[in-house]
Amino acid sequence: MYAKCGCTEDARELFDNMSEGDVVSWTAMIAGYAQNGLAQEALALFEQLQREGTKPNEVTYVSVLSACAHSGLVDQGRHVFDSMCKNHGVTPTREHYACMVYLLGRAGCLDDAELFIYKMPIQPDSVVWMTLLGAARKYGHAEIGRRAFDRVVKLEPKNATPYVLLSSIYAAAGRKDELAKIRSEMKEAGVKKMPGCSWIEVDNQLHAFGDATHPQSKEIQAELDRLVGLMKKAGCDGCKQIPPF
Repeated sequence: MYAKCGCTEDARELFDNMSEGDVVSWTAMIAGYAQNGLAQEALALFEQLQREGTKPNEVTYVSVLSACAHSGLVDQGRHVFDSMCKNHGVTPTREHYACMVYLLGRAGCLDDAELFIYKMPIQPDSVVWMTLLGAARKYGHAEIGRRAFDRVVKLEPKNATPYVLLSSIYAAAGRKDELAKIRSEMKEAGVKKMPGCSWIEVDNQLHAFGDATHPQSKEIQAELDRLVGLMKKAGCDGCKQIPPF
């Protein structure tokens, strides 16, 4: 709870004061560091865990790999992944492989990430290929993006996300012909991009932002207009009229 709220120092104090810790508490603290971008702290605690004789489990390794991925620690991530089987007999799952693809892709090592997938001893799922596609979009690598796209579409033919990601790659590269082709493929496959929507729960009832059928839509729109007016008065030159709720 403390770590989820960003209070890692409070979380660590509580962890250090535990009379007896198990792999669950160790993993929770490592995950807390990872979630807050404190990769070095997560790795240090992981090393301490091993020194004190606690055996890490699958979830522990996911947390450590995530910490490495979010901080671009490629070499450390490779070492941790290699040590899973060699030192602790933990068989990597698809989640661990996805973490490694994310680690390599986030660091810009797209060729290594793709080769890593091809060498996987288990069949890569759509999450793994989608992770590579996301990395290809970030770095504008159209060829790898297309290959990842083809794999995802075979596994999830009605998923609009790969079409959107590949379209973004082509659009950013100014490849209009490929962009038109992918949009045509999307149309032929009958895939439609669902618009994003935010929700809020009040008194056990869900309310969607942008719902014109909401019984208080007029009052909500009036309040939004009032807030925009206040922001303009405060000097927010970039404020524009909010679209009708």
